[in-house]
Amino acid sequence: MPAMIYKHSFVLILGIFLSISQTGMGQQADAENCYLCHGLATLGISAEGNSFRSFEVSSKAYQHSTHRNVICRDCHTDITQFPHPEEPEKVDCSKSCHITKPFALTGYSHFDQSETHAISAHGYNPEHTAAMNASKPECKYCHNNTFRNVIEEDVLSENSTHCTRCHEDEGLAGVILHVSSHSGHRTAAASVKVVALCSSCHGNQSYMRDFDINLTQVAGYENHFHGKALKRGLDEVANCMDCHRNHLNLPADDPNSSTHPNNIQMTCSANTYCHSDATPKFAAAAIHSKPTMKNNPVLFYTEWGFIILTAGVMALLFAHILLDFGRWVGDIMLGRKK
Repeated sequence: MPAMIYKHSFVLILGIFLSISQTGMGQQADAENCYLCHGLATLGISAEGNSFRSFEVSSKAYQHSTHRNVICRDCHTDITQFPHPEEPEKVDCSKSCHITKPFALTGYSHFDQSETHAISAHGYNPEHTAAMNASKPECKYCHNNTFRNVIEEDVLSENSTHCTRCHEDEGLAGVILHVSSHSGHRTAAASVKVVALCSSCHGNQSYMRDFDINLTQVAGYENHFHGKALKRGLDEVANCMDCHRNHLNLPADDPNSSTHPNNIQMTCSANTYCHSDATPKFAAAAIHSKPTMKNNPVLFYTEWGFIILTAGVMALLFAHILLDFGRWVGDIMLGRKK
């Protein structure tokens, strides 16, 4: 009997311990009880056009994100009282913050990424108008997506198992989580979302015309092998960021750009799942441009020549079938009249 009581007590204690360990990270991130309000699905205000601006922060999404160990006020540093002002200051992702780098004694920050973004095509340009600069994508435009910041526990556990054979477990989970959030989900579904995200701006011709950018980029990608293969579920195919980089996306005429004519061969062969043996002639092939009479007349007329040839052959084939069918019907009708 005492043994049975001990066994049940042990199971109860183990259950309580597991329950506490599962919620520990969420409680650590929400040490200041921000979920008291922001956990409400109805928290928000009415916005323009009868829309609703929600201030809800899903605890599940937050606890599975790369920021799950970050206390809210580590980023929202201007909030010093409760309730806080209705319009908090904008979060500066570039400042030094919150978490110590695993295996290092320095604080982590996105400063390097911010500096790179600032000199990219998406950064501030003094030659552009204020409206044009304001319309460029900032950090949250790209990183406020589930495919970029949510990592399931089973993926984290699976990826970290191999590493912990040599490295100590403490501090390693953060490294695996961060790496996994950027490269651990190399799937066709993720690449489709990358292309859709970039196309949300670059596919809008009226919007991109203000920046004097090639208006056939999205259509050119979709008509090219990469876009067609991606639509058919092939995961090892280049998406936008594989070639243009995620932060240092410079114009093609910039010598430091990954798509500059002098650098394209290196870009094409940079990843093992791409063209590791790419030659200069291979790298010189058109990727984005949709052939027109001006930019590539040979390819334009060749493409239309094949379209006309194929359509003509199919038209003659169907005409032959219809004539043959008509003769067969006519023979039957004439035979009946006899």
